Order: sequence, then C-alpha cells, then structure tokens
Amino acid sequence: MREPEMPRRLLGRLLPMLQRSYGGMSIKGRLLLLAGILFLPCVGLIAYVIASLAQSADDSIRRGLSYAAQTISGAVDAELRRYIALAEVLAKSPELSAADLTDFEAEARRVGAVSGDGWIIVSDVDGHLLLNTVSAPGKPLGERTPEGRRSQDRAFRSGRPSISDIFTGPNSGAWVATVDIPVFKDGKPFRCLSIAMPESNYTRLLAQQQLPADWLVGIMDESGRYITRIPKNATSTGQLASAGWRAHASVDGIAEFTSIEGDRVINANAHPQLSGWTVGVGIKRGAFTQAISSTVKTATIAATTICGLALLLAAAIAASIARPLGSIAVRNSIPGEAAASDPPEVRALNARLAAAERAQAESARILQENFRMLAKARDDASRSAEQLRLAAKYGRLGTFIWDGKSNTSHWSAEIEELYGVAPGTFPGTYDDWLALVHPEDRDRADRDNRKALISGELDSEWRVPLPDGSVRWIEARARMLSGEGSSDLQMIGVNIDVTAAKEADRRRELLVHELAHRVKNSLAVVQSLAHQLLPRQDVKVRDFISRLHALATVHTSLAENDWQGADLAALIQSQVAPFASTPDQLVIHGPTILVPVELTTQLALVVHEMACNASKYGALSTPDGHVNVSWSLGADVLHVRWQESGGPPAREPPVVGFGSRLLTRTVRHLQRSFGETGLTCQFDMPWLETLGQGPAAAVGEAT
Repeated sequence: MREPEMPRRLLGRLLPMLQRSYGGMSIKGRLLLLAGILFLPCVGLIAYVIASLAQSADDSIRRGLSYAAQTISGAVDAELRRYIALAEVLAKSPELSAADLTDFEAEARRVGAVSGDGWIIVSDVDGHLLLNTVSAPGKPLGERTPEGRRSQDRAFRSGRPSISDIFTGPNSGAWVATVDIPVFKDGKPFRCLSIAMPESNYTRLLAQQQLPADWLVGIMDESGRYITRIPKNATSTGQLASAGWRAHASVDGIAEFTSIEGDRVINANAHPQLSGWTVGVGIKRGAFTQAISSTVKTATIAATTICGLALLLAAAIAASIARPLGSIAVRNSIPGEAAASDPPEVRALNARLAAAERAQAESARILQENFRMLAKARDDASRSAEQLRLAAKYGRLGTFIWDGKSNTSHWSAEIEELYGVAPGTFPGTYDDWLALVHPEDRDRADRDNRKALISGELDSEWRVPLPDGSVRWIEARARMLSGEGSSDLQMIGVNIDVTAAKEADRRRELLVHELAHRVKNSLAVVQSLAHQLLPRQDVKVRDFISRLHALATVHTSLAENDWQGADLAALIQSQVAPFASTPDQLVIHGPTILVPVELTTQLALVVHEMACNASKYGALSTPDGHVNVSWSLGADVLHVRWQESGGPPAREPPVVGFGSRLLTRTVRHLQRSFGETGLTCQFDMPWLETLGQGPAAAVGEAT
C-alpha cells in the first residue's frame, strides 16, 4: 500500500510549487509560455511536412521515370506502326508473288525513296535474299542474318508482322532492325517482305523527348542488346546491356540495379506492344538522392527561418502587450469613456476600443455588402448556366464526359435527345454507345475513338438511326484530360447534330452535277447548230467545231473529278487522241499532276491547237510521226516540252494564226524551233495564278 502513495505525495508537493511559480510569472512571461506551448506542435507538424515533402519528391521522381518510359514506349510503337503499315501495303502488291521481281523492285525503290529512312528486303522461306533496295544492282545478296531469320520464322509461324532484334546489315553495314511481313501463296509460306529500320531513327526519337540531362534513357531488344541509349557514355549499339537491366527486363515499373558504368541507378521499364523490346528510363542513385536532399534542405531552411521569425515576433508582441498593461488599472467602463482619475493608458485604451467598435460596425457593413455581391454573382452564374443550356438545346449540341477509371460516359440531357434515348436511361458503357451508332459507321467510329486515346484529340462523325426510322448525322469533337496515372484519364467533348449541313451538301452536289449536265448539253447544242448552219467544207468551221469539242472534253473531265481539277496526262491524251491515227503516235512523260480548275481550259486549248497544227503540217499528218510531250512542275510554273518527230520538216508559218496568238497570250517563255526533224516547242504555264489575258480573249479576237 505504500508504493502507490509515493507518486501521490510527490504530485502533491509539485503542484503547489508549480502554482506558486506560475502565480509569480509576469504577463509577459505567461504570454511567452503560451507561445512556447503552441509552438511545440508546430515544430512537430513542420517536421512531418518536411518528411512528407521528401517522400513526395521520391514518389514524383519515380512517377516521372515511369511516365517517361511509357511515353517513349508509345512513341516506339508509333514508329513501328508506321513501318508495319507501309510493309502491309507493299505485301499486297501482286508483283510480289511473281517469279520475276523486277516490277516489284521498281515499286519498292520508289517507296523506299519516299520513306527516306529505311529500305526494303525480300527473302524466300529459306532466308535467301531475293531483293535488297540498299544493295547495288548486280551485287550478290547472300542470306539473311540469324536475327532476321528468327524474326522471319516467327512471322511465318504466327501469320502476323514480327519485329527483329538489332543486327548489322550484311549489305548496308549499318545497325538495323526489321519489320517482317509473311507472304503466303496457296496457303503456304512463300516469301517474306521486310523493311529495315536504321537505329538512328530511335536515337533521334530519344533525343526528341527533352528529358532531364541527368536521366539515362535506353531501348533494349529481346536478346538484351542496346538498340540505342542516351547519353552514350560507355555504350554502343549492339552492345549487351548491363546484367542488372537484363535481369529486370521483363519487369514493368521501378527497379534498382547497377548500370553498365558501375553506378547504382533507379530505373523504370515499359514494353512496347508491337515488339519484344524494352524501354528503360533511369537516374543515378546519387542524383536521385541529391534531388530529394535538395528539397528537404530547402524546406528545412525555410521552416527554421519561419520558426525563428515567429519566436521573435511572439516575443515582440508579448512585450507590446505586457508593457501598457503593467500600468493600467482595469475598470468597468463604456468604450470611449473614462474617469478623470484613470491613467492616460486606460483612457487611450478606451479610445481605441471605441475606434475598434466603429471599425467592427464598418466591417459588418462591408461583410453584408460582400454577401449581397455574392448573391448577385450566384444569380448571374445561374443565368449564364441557363443561357448555355438553351444554346445547347436549340443549337442541337450535347456534352459528355468519359471517365477512364470506370470506363463509363456521363451524357447531358441534350446528347440523349440527339441519340433518341429517353432521359436518364443511357447505361453509360462504351458498348451501349457503339450499339446506338449506325451499323455501317460502327467500325470507323470505334477506330476514331480508340485513336483518340493515343492522339488526345477526337474529330469524327457518324450516323445514328432514330426510333422513328430517320437517320441523324452526329459530329463529335473531344479532347483527353490526363491525370496522375493512366487510369485517371478523362475525355470531355461535344456531339453536334449536323444532319441539316449534310443534307445541304447533298443538295449542292446534285445542283453541281445538274449544272455540269446542262453545260455539256449546251455545248452539244452549239456543236449541232454549227454542223447544220455553217458550211461543213469550210476549214475555219471545222476548226471551230473541233475547239468546241475540246472544250466539251475538258468540261467532261472536270465533271468526272467533281470540279477539283483534271489529271494532266489524261488531259493531254484527250486533246491529242482525235488527231492521232494510232495511240502509239503520242508519248507522254512527267509526274502525276492535278491541274487546277483555273488553268484546265487554258492548257487544254493550247494542247488542242498544237495537236491540230501537228495533224495538218507536222508529225501527226503521217502514220510514222510521233509527238513526245513531257512536263515538270517548278516553284510557281509548269514547264512543258512538245517534241515532234517522224513527220515532214517543220516550217515557220508565214501568217500568225489563231494557234500562235493563243500561245503567245497564254504561256510564258515560249520557245519554238522549226527543224528538219520536226517542231520543238517549250513553254511555261503560270501555276495557281489568274491571267489577265487568257484563251477567252484570244477566242474573242478570232471570232
């Protein structure tokens, strides 16, 4: 019983001592004690905040590494997808199945020149190279490398595109990886089409990411060798990656191991979907620790400074409070009033209390005014929301939000009305939305929405069958909002009823076709009247009818191309063909060019006049004559060369006729050479420029 009494006795002695000590403390001392008691929890809170900042910095860097790895992985997939799409298009070429690959080689070299950063390879089932566009013609091609052969065999087994490991090309001597597409004939493996991708593509891809300078970024193939790495340091393409990275290659997320330079690194892995490669983004442990310690150091200095200033401020405030109170006798009085016997400090205090009361009244008035302004702002916001709702309703516009975490969409009432769904009945899932789309548009709508998850932007349109049997056109615009993780993605957007615009476009197309038909009929009527009313034996009448026919041919060509222009080769053939006895008399050469509508009639009349003159005096007047027409497109002009051969010697006409006037007023830099072998004519046509003096003026003068 004595042991429990000892603490009670000790407590009984200490309490009076504490009470006496506290009772003897001045007001200033008590204020300082109060500040100290309140300050201790703040110190603990600051320590907790600093620790949280350190942890937050750690998590932030790790998330940044993972996000960067995922981003680069997506970029690698995009680069591979570009090559796969090109290879799949080439694999469908019928020339690829022929025994002689000459035609396919020409096509492959053209495609290789367009792509610019890769070349095309064809091999048989046993890995013998049949074609390599980077190899010099006539050079033995040899066989595929073991890496290429493994990828080729994998493609034949799976029936799908395969991505090889990095290897040195035997013909190019460069480090490459290949996209391999299997080609089957009669259901059996026949050939393999491959596109070689230089490693420089992926070095450039990493350099474009704009990551911190102290981060290590690399891409490793399936066999554990570097495809590329920045900064290079002690590594090179084809070199085995560090044992630590190879051991953790199959692990997604964060891992720590020793780099090839011997440094401990914190690394985040990501795996592209289209290959067995691994993307790694890491930071040295020293740099990682330094970044966190820098954050902690800054926070500690800031907290220490704030705490010191707070203590000094508390001491100053305690002194300012204690000093006047030491000489003030507190009495019951009305603020602003004091007895004559009160000391000056009390009277000053009362005066200040009165001023404080007036300030409180003014504060209450201001607070009331603020409440009134807040209510007005709330009313204004309500009116704005109502205006937006009315605009959405009568503008046939609805809004939606898609949540990546739940994979559901939240629709506004207006968008439910656009889809013909009863308010509040849309379940919100992706499949439920896709079921509302017109069956013919579902694949395209699904493809566009899935692309938007990668590109971040949606711009598409589709049809929606309504319950009453009608069909409504919907235009969709949306953008992605990314959160901290991939599951926090959101898409916000609008759906707009564009049925009226679609119907207007359809009516416009009908009107354009009807107008084209009527113009064609009008030209036919003019031709018929010329045949019936003008003397048929007159050369000028025949030339006039021929020019009408040329105009009708141009009009037909433009109508077939929906008035977007005319193909230059087809235009030349249509104007020369009526004057040639056989198709072999005309030889054309030049790039595929769509002639703008503004220049089609002018160019057609020029070619027609030259063909007409060739049939009268030049190469087309004899069965053995030929006309060679070539062209090229400059910065702002079209260069045309007309060369006649095999006909009678060319002679400069003694009289300037309609054709000569048409040429001089329509073209630029006209050069004509009249030789024994035939006429050579070169000229330029102004490109995308309205001419002040065109064919219409020349025709007007002739008539």
